Amino acid sequence: MSVKLRNIISATLNELYPGNKLNLQGLLQIKQNKDKYELKLPLKLVKNSFASTDILNHIKNPHIESIKVDTQEISFLISNDSIKKSFSNATDVSICNESKKFIVEFSSPNIAKPFHVGHLRSTIIGNFLSNLLQRVNHRVIKMNYLGDYGTQFGFLKAGIDMENLSDEKIKENPLQNLLRVYVAANTSEDPCVAEKARKIFEIMEFGENAEIIEQWNKIREYTLNELKLIYERLNVIYDSYEFESMYRRKNIEDVISLMQEMKLLERETDEKIIVKVENRRVPFIKSDSTTLYLTRDIAAFLKRKEKYEMDRIFYVVDNGQNDHFTAIKSVVNQLGFDSDSFIHHIKFGRIKGMSTRKGKIVFLKDILDEAKELMYKKQQESKTTKVDLSQCGESIADILGTSAIIVNDLKQRRQRDYEFDWNKILQVTGDTGIKFQYTHCRLYSLQNQNSHIQEAEELNFDLLKEQEAQQLIFLILKYPEIIYHSYEELESCILVKYTFDLCNVVSRAWKVLSVKNCECKETASQRLYLFNTTRKVLKHSLDILGLKVLNEM
Repeated sequence: MSVKLRNIISATLNELYPGNKLNLQGLLQIKQNKDKYELKLPLKLVKNSFASTDILNHIKNPHIESIKVDTQEISFLISNDSIKKSFSNATDVSICNESKKFIVEFSSPNIAKPFHVGHLRSTIIGNFLSNLLQRVNHRVIKMNYLGDYGTQFGFLKAGIDMENLSDEKIKENPLQNLLRVYVAANTSEDPCVAEKARKIFEIMEFGENAEIIEQWNKIREYTLNELKLIYERLNVIYDSYEFESMYRRKNIEDVISLMQEMKLLERETDEKIIVKVENRRVPFIKSDSTTLYLTRDIAAFLKRKEKYEMDRIFYVVDNGQNDHFTAIKSVVNQLGFDSDSFIHHIKFGRIKGMSTRKGKIVFLKDILDEAKELMYKKQQESKTTKVDLSQCGESIADILGTSAIIVNDLKQRRQRDYEFDWNKILQVTGDTGIKFQYTHCRLYSLQNQNSHIQEAEELNFDLLKEQEAQQLIFLILKYPEIIYHSYEELESCILVKYTFDLCNVVSRAWKVLSVKNCECKETASQRLYLFNTTRKVLKHSLDILGLKVLNEM
């Protein structure tokens, strides 16, 4: 249903009854009543009583045929002209009147380590969230904040020196070689190795050692190049890459000085500096004067706020980091900002049992490769495969496998843990990401096969009387409402469930609403219009979910 009409109704009701303090747009529900459509507001969701005379006097709109108020609900009967207009703008979901600027920080793996599956949910959820915020009319900066700093780099450098690892050797297989020497140094029983790692980090905090900085930059470049290959497969494109090293001690003295002037920092007897977080004394600067993760996160917040003039930053990080974000918000409040307005920790649960079919715990690349391999095998075995597998089979199999993994994640409630099950995820039938791609391909092929038929320009309800046609029209009109609820709750599973419902209705409609064999030219034109609009809504939804959308498979 038209976003504009929803806005008019909700704005007028809020003006009449300002005590509600509710965004009524999200409470308006589209309902079908025979061949008419209504927007209904269940009164159990609002506190005030509404007077029908007030509403009738204030809401005068040519698109509303009548208004009915009773003890249970307010019903707005929508004109057919408005329904037709809403249908023709089915993917207009710009539900937010005021456009704000948001940073969404997500994924954020560590350099010199292969992309672990532990970062998968952050990447998938963060990409969905960014896409959703953009579609509802906000300006979004997709940001990846990589861990390239701390004592871990000291151990990495120590490991490279221990094994005399040359640049040429690193380039052969950057992430595997760097991980190996890091583990070797970090598990070394020689106390000199740990001391060397600490010294290297201290040099990086306060000084400029040309050799260390050059090697550090090369390692970061190698890692970023590898990561971008994974992000390309996951259909993620970042607007900004930031690194922890941007906020090392020598670059954030102004932040530390500000906090000292505000008397937020206290020195302990062991020279460690702390900040108070509720009833806790949380380390802020170590006794050797080097910074911590919290130090750098506070500096990053302040500098981003100044640089981007952001309205809010979303951190897409798992439930286990709740204490860290409690500390961030506490310090931000002490600095004079309202942290609830500026900071939103998007929490999520963990994936359990994510491994190859052989049971080996692996990195994300291995999971994606195995999904691609399994889908390619199914394509070879399928009699309905349309594409030339020798030309593009592997790339399509990769998109199918990745789609299955993404949708399997996004259909879960965000904060719940879930079990990873290969058999369920890669089913060709059932509610998986494969169904989304298959349905879009069918709708795309329908358009191509019937290119000789002139598509209708607007709905003719008299020619779309079938139950399946009515169900599709209803779901398409409901799309902005679904987007609204996904946005309000920041939950992808709401949109995923809707998209499965849409695909299931398409499957039933496909058997009943023939276009090619329809004897009535006008009816065929209407059906083509209905299916093409459905395809546009489906693609719009898949774009928000972060899938690469296939036209053939």
